[in-house]
Amino acid sequence: MNTNISRRALQGAAACLSGAALLLTAACGTDPASAGSPAPASVPPVAAPSASPSTGGSVTGLPGWLYYADSDRLVRLTGSRVDTVLKAGAYSANVSPDGASIAFVESDGDVVVTDRDGRDRRTVLRGSVGVGFEPAWSADSRRLLVAKSAGAGDTTMGVVTVESGVFTALPHQLDGIHYLWSADGEKLGFATGTCQIGTADADGGNARLVPVFGHSDPQRRSSCDPFSISPDGRLMAVNQRTGDEPDGDIGRDLFADAVIEVATGGDVGLPVSGAVTAVLFQPNGDTLVRTDDHKLTLLGPDRNVKAEVTEPASVRDLSLLAYSAN
Repeated sequence: MNTNISRRALQGAAACLSGAALLLTAACGTDPASAGSPAPASVPPVAAPSASPSTGGSVTGLPGWLYYADSDRLVRLTGSRVDTVLKAGAYSANVSPDGASIAFVESDGDVVVTDRDGRDRRTVLRGSVGVGFEPAWSADSRRLLVAKSAGAGDTTMGVVTVESGVFTALPHQLDGIHYLWSADGEKLGFATGTCQIGTADADGGNARLVPVFGHSDPQRRSSCDPFSISPDGRLMAVNQRTGDEPDGDIGRDLFADAVIEVATGGDVGLPVSGAVTAVLFQPNGDTLVRTDDHKLTLLGPDRNVKAEVTEPASVRDLSLLAYSAN
């Protein structure tokens, strides 16, 4: 996979979809003794998750913890206080589904996993690619889908086991960026370099593009920035561009203004006021929605409003990156 790409020209992205297969289930189940790369010599077992950073959560009325990107600094909100978790790495960082760990790519290409407070740093893979290839957590919070540099601008997608550091290349490679992994472990979401949205089964079957979505769509709806995927993979939150709005570059936007149905490409309405700026699907079926009126609305699986809170002024100019109920 060639990483020397712009969003307007990821060569072969759409063409590869019909024949490519991301055999993720097979890759994850491979015996580390017989396949994949050995762990870096410096990788010890990952430490047990740290205790909760404090009691009470980020905001009164909303259970759990909110993480934001302040430029490339990752911070966590506690009341009105903003605590630094990572001094750098926010634009490639993802919080594990169980809320216990954070994975990100350092500037030198190392994939690093820390506890929820940014401590107990462990390098689980060297020679990764950060821009456009953020580590995506598996449902069990034990593995990461990552991109490993293969030299000459090429990358190899694969799964690294956090505890051992063993990297197993996916049997079938696909040209995509900004990979997501659904909470049920069954679906992948991604974008192509031509600003189309794609999905695939976890075993690589049924790889397909979302219909009526992309530059060929008469409504000129497209996105190179998938932000979040629903637990069953049916919905994706994206930064949707329309008309002649520029695509931007391969970097992560950390912004989502629409939810689309992957089977049809249709927009899905949300029961919130204000313009949507972020949508974070949760493993339990809840959805956290951020709007430009400084509101955070937690929706249940049936989209009923479970909680609505006002963001503190301290984070209103920051990018919402993750929400963990744990």
